[in-house]
Amino acid sequence: MAGGDRISIEQMRRYGRMNILAGFLIWGFALAGISMIMPIMYNSISQDMGWTIGETTRFMAIKAAVSAFGGLFAGSLFVKFGIKRILVPAIATVGTATTLLYFVKGLAFYYSIAAVTGFASILCLVAIQITLAQWYSASLGRITAYAMLGGALAGAIIPMSVAWGLRHFDWHATAATGGIFILVVLTTAMIVLVRESPTPYGYSSEELDPGNRPAPPPVAGAAAADGAPVDRGPEFKSIVRTPQFALLLFAVALSGAISNGVNEYIPLFIERQTDLGAYTAAMGFTIILLISGLSKIIFGWLFDRFSTKGVALCWAICGVAALLTFPVSGFYTFLIFTIVRGLSHGGIVVQTPILARHIYGVKPLAQVISLLSAAFYLGTSAGIAIIGVAVDVSGGFTIPFLTVAGIAFVAALLALRFKPKYWFGYQGR
Repeated sequence: MAGGDRISIEQMRRYGRMNILAGFLIWGFALAGISMIMPIMYNSISQDMGWTIGETTRFMAIKAAVSAFGGLFAGSLFVKFGIKRILVPAIATVGTATTLLYFVKGLAFYYSIAAVTGFASILCLVAIQITLAQWYSASLGRITAYAMLGGALAGAIIPMSVAWGLRHFDWHATAATGGIFILVVLTTAMIVLVRESPTPYGYSSEELDPGNRPAPPPVAGAAAADGAPVDRGPEFKSIVRTPQFALLLFAVALSGAISNGVNEYIPLFIERQTDLGAYTAAMGFTIILLISGLSKIIFGWLFDRFSTKGVALCWAICGVAALLTFPVSGFYTFLIFTIVRGLSHGGIVVQTPILARHIYGVKPLAQVISLLSAAFYLGTSAGIAIIGVAVDVSGGFTIPFLTVAGIAFVAALLALRFKPKYWFGYQGR
């Protein structure tokens, strides 16, 4: 479909907004939803099933590990079968697995559900990141941030809803209710909302979202002003074994450790290392999550404006946040720390599609985003484990958090080495 046969650009932009809404629902209820449901139910599960805290909380550890493993294969699945053919069954699988928590009677079945949701969740995450990166160019950072605000909405709705369900029913029924919602409502929404790419309609993302540059010609027969073909990026096989790609995977893994790895210990650090108490620790974690919602928009704009330099700034702020743990003693130092930590966390969750698209273009998006997501979750898992061991061995958080700060600054320097050749700002220069 090209030239005069193309549908209007206004209709195409409506399709783009439908993809944003799909991302909003996925991040809010399919991804953040299950991650918010489980921690609130842990105490009820432990008491009801007679499991230890370690046995109960292992659910999310297994889920994260399988997500990292699944990221290694997600790209090839999307290339072979297409985004929507994977995304819709993945959403249905998350809903079905969550519903099956109603029938849990033993740890084996409980952990198998964790593994299934982990694999399906990474498919959902990668699918919507690829979709948005194929539809948007100049404003990809902001668009991704808008979609991720679904997690902020979920944070306002899900915790209290789960608490109400536990008060009036039990954890089995509460989990199953959430699973049915995902299975029925979200699966239907994905069928209706998602459009994989503008290319079949005869458009490119640069044409739909050109930013401050002139829109390029239509995709069919597209050529740059000098008559050269439009460069959509290299083949994945030509970059996968390059030193730059290996360095990018390493740096993204470090970002998982300095962000999500640290987040796991913030309430514990505040409760044990300060006199602020458990309630303030919980409040601090809530502030971080709320501020990260706003910072997604801020860093989305920064990434659109400065590309990999914006990512470097985000990683450096993660290091600053780690250093700000040491002055925490009263409310004001605690508030400064939570604000800075929230700002950096919001940027971290927006970075993957930016790094993939700006450095390597559109053509290898599926494989690059999949492997970057796998690296991020591997870094997160390793960060959580290593920080925990370091706290036990050193008897406190000083050495672990100093190490995290150092790693963050190293990661920021690495980010400055990446050239965003497919970012419109770089191309303009």
